[in-house]
Amino acid sequence: MTKAEEDFWRVVRQVARERALPEVDFEIVSARLGDDAPLWGAVALAEMRMA
Repeated sequence: MTKAEEDFWRVVRQVARERALPEVDFEIVSARLGDDAPLWGAVALAEMRMA
């Protein structure tokens, strides 16, 4: 989803604010790790399991 156009993210933000968590103040932002975010998330989970 890191390459999704801004129109997509605008709709995601709007729907999340209206329906998912209307009572919570939050911000949806792009992953800092870009396309590698899922990979590093998997690495972090694996490391947690091994500890």
